[in-house]
Amino acid sequence: MTALLSQRAVQNELMQMCVVMENVRTKTSGSSHRMNPNDFYFGKMLGEGSFSCVYLAKEVRTSKKYAVKVCEKRLIIRERKQEYVKREREVLNRLSGRPGFLGLYCTFQDRTKLYFVMTYACNGTLLSLLSRPSFTLDCARFYSAEILLALETMHNMGILHRDIKPENILLDEKMHVLMADFGSSKLDYKEEDEKVDEQPDEGVDGLKEDPPSPTMSTARKLAQRVLGTEYQDEDEDTDDTEDIQPTARTNKRRSFVGTAQYVSPEILTGTLSSPASDLWSYGCTIYQMVCGVSPFRAASEYLIFKMILRCQVSYADSFDPVAKDLVTRLLQIEQRKRLGACDSPRYSTIRQHAFFDGIDFEHLRQQPAPLPSCTESVLNGDTSSLNSVYFPEGMQPGLDDRQISRLFDFKLAELNENDDVREGEETTGGEGTSEVTTKRGGGSVEKGGDGSGGSADKEEPDNNRTGSSRGLSLTRSGISSLKIFKSVEDVLKNDPGPVSQWQSFADGEEILKYGFIYKRKGLFARRRMFLLTKRPRLIYIDAVNMVKKGEIPWTSALSVEAKNFKTFYVHTPNRIYYLEDPEGFALKWCDTIMDVHRKAFENSENKDSSADI
Repeated sequence: MTALLSQRAVQNELMQMCVVMENVRTKTSGSSHRMNPNDFYFGKMLGEGSFSCVYLAKEVRTSKKYAVKVCEKRLIIRERKQEYVKREREVLNRLSGRPGFLGLYCTFQDRTKLYFVMTYACNGTLLSLLSRPSFTLDCARFYSAEILLALETMHNMGILHRDIKPENILLDEKMHVLMADFGSSKLDYKEEDEKVDEQPDEGVDGLKEDPPSPTMSTARKLAQRVLGTEYQDEDEDTDDTEDIQPTARTNKRRSFVGTAQYVSPEILTGTLSSPASDLWSYGCTIYQMVCGVSPFRAASEYLIFKMILRCQVSYADSFDPVAKDLVTRLLQIEQRKRLGACDSPRYSTIRQHAFFDGIDFEHLRQQPAPLPSCTESVLNGDTSSLNSVYFPEGMQPGLDDRQISRLFDFKLAELNENDDVREGEETTGGEGTSEVTTKRGGGSVEKGGDGSGGSADKEEPDNNRTGSSRGLSLTRSGISSLKIFKSVEDVLKNDPGPVSQWQSFADGEEILKYGFIYKRKGLFARRRMFLLTKRPRLIYIDAVNMVKKGEIPWTSALSVEAKNFKTFYVHTPNRIYYLEDPEGFALKWCDTIMDVHRKAFENSENKDSSADI
């Protein structure tokens, strides 16, 4: 009863928040009409988060295009993200209309979702630019200067972003910066918040008013406690009756905001953050713009955090020395030692750094961007040709279950087109994915698709893996055209490691195939390690918490269906599992599952026949 009342209270809070937003929109627009999902056509998905998706949408009345962030109330409540949603709304309200930031057009809600209607950044993210050969040091200088202007604006308004990274920096129709994703931000920061006397070290859970700039030894001490505690994933995969719930934790660590590769030491250790926390992430972003990869990269978040807390940054010989000096002075463990942290006026020493020689900060946003737009038709005002690309045929206004299914099919059709391109670009002499096996203790472990047409991979000791060794050695898998891996981080992310790492989850059974798969439920997908065992069983695991989440029930009625090279369905009597292989070997999964299924039930039938005789 108490839980029910609590959930109703949260629902009322969310409803009240949206009513406030609707009233703001009504007063500013001069219209009495309250917006709702039926005022928009919803098209291509532009992005996806833990409790939200962003769609390209077109207003029915004006045909103007917007980016609409759709948040699931159920997931907001389950993941306790109410404050994140309210905070993002408030920050967008304050920054809307200012140069360098997304505009917030309106918000509204229906029974199950919240909607944020925002500026459509038609040229994508800064991250997408970094793979262009034309992205030069001058481009890095230009966009670093624009980001600095945005940081000055935010920090002067008492707003900390706390998740600065290339994929949260969008590009408008003229290829200028638009800052986005304020769910991790902090509001109403005051400079006097930094002037806190040092408190005795009480441990991570006991930190109240911590010193803003921990020394290296203090940071490491705190980090040992942070890193020594398990991660808690809010996702319990509650959609599956077969799921196994993780055991409760008594000493829950303080969670941090931001993204692993860009998070600052003070946020990681749970100490007080300041505008200098954004300067750390800013330094990481400049580093990535100069050389194409983030400064802190490793095979796991644990190793990344260790590098951050020791400030272990390496620079290639080709790294520009002036840019190196700037990055080095920004990536300092102590906040006050970061370049610009104590400036008045704000960030004057960063502006004066030699890296920004020749930059006219006062007129920067009026100058042409150093790179051309990715979407010429949008620049020229002709968006009619984009309808067939970004919106499914026969679409209707709104975002009910029927429309969501249509959008999902639309995504599958787009992937199928990419599959056709891949097949056309592959060389002759094989299918592009061949089966590679190696004997392990009398059994065989199958590699999760190697795409090499049967090459020297047979000699590898870990042929069952679907990760980095395959991604780095392929010659005929269409990697370049599909852009499955964009960076070293992507390769490491999809590397499942040795089979021994997952053997404990198989209860002593032989693992025939394993790899990372995205398990989709409704709008959202969870990244899981899937194990196919000889018994047979299909087990899926939360690879962050190293917790078994559940199994797909294995019966004689089980069947699989490949929709394209990435997506496949597993049909069971009670539900359909929507799965996606990020490396593009859905067909291989289907073939292996059906082969194991056929053998398992053939053996079962033979045993039954023998018993009858």
